[in-house]
Amino acid sequence: MDVLGAAERVGFSERDRVRFQGLEVGDGLRVPDNAEALIAYCGVGASDREEMLAARPDPHNDPEWWTIASALASEVERDMGLALPSTGFRGWPAVPQDAPPVGLFAPAWALLASLPRLLELHAERGVPDSVTKATVSALGGVMATHRQVFGRSGVGLMPLWGPPLRFRGADYEIGRHDYTRAQLGLGDGVSGHLLMMHIPPSGPLDVQESEESVATAVESFKLWYPEEPVHGFVCHSWLLDPQLAEYLRPDSNIIRFQQRFDLTPLLPPEDPTEGDRELMRLGLQLPVPEGALDLASVPQDTSLQRAFVAHLRAGRHWYQRTGMLKGWS
Repeated sequence: MDVLGAAERVGFSERDRVRFQGLEVGDGLRVPDNAEALIAYCGVGASDREEMLAARPDPHNDPEWWTIASALASEVERDMGLALPSTGFRGWPAVPQDAPPVGLFAPAWALLASLPRLLELHAERGVPDSVTKATVSALGGVMATHRQVFGRSGVGLMPLWGPPLRFRGADYEIGRHDYTRAQLGLGDGVSGHLLMMHIPPSGPLDVQESEESVATAVESFKLWYPEEPVHGFVCHSWLLDPQLAEYLRPDSNIIRFQQRFDLTPLLPPEDPTEGDRELMRLGLQLPVPEGALDLASVPQDTSLQRAFVAHLRAGRHWYQRTGMLKGWS
């Protein structure tokens, strides 16, 4: 079945269908025999495991979702072991709101089908099992967040960027941060390699834990990818918006984290609400509506929640900023 046709039939918008352009089904979704054990290895809770196993795509009963999951799995397999190119990576789009359980779990099955090959890659590179398990546990974390935000089991209602990179060996979780291997390109080819730092929503952003994570990453990637010498660490996040300093204490973990980076100039996005939506989704972990943001629905229990609302009500916007880590070497 044609991938674009399948995406149209299950209700993906024209904008989101573009993401499937050029993808192929390949040999189809190849689910490992030990699927249940692998799902548990990925940190998926018991109730979500049961629902995922019950929502496995079938080429006969769910041809469209089987085609979509197969195409996504083929993309992961195609890029297995490769660093993120300098042109970036377009995440997997969220599935339609009315998708059935098989659709909500289709991206998860695509990731799981790639796990055996990822385990081989990590073993070949000397990545310890503790790092592998922490890395792929992103699947369980996404499912827990999905249930919390949407009240439904699965992963599909959230756009996925990090998990596909983790399951192809481009992204690793090491302590408090995860790191994406990325090529540095200056127009005429690859000119070096960077590590892109990310901050999983796994608790307070403790400064000491952050520094320990960076130090461990420096030594680890020297061993795992000696052919990719790291030229620097870069972070692109709402956490680096200096406007946060107007609302948070100077000794807060977020402000102390910001102080470790040199910011690049701000390039305002085409959509001025882009940063608002990103902070709402990642920082506040709240569902983001398609239209105007409903500020009245945002809880006001934390400093960040209060800052988010007050800033927008003042007619201003939040921005994702990019920074280079100071003195990492």
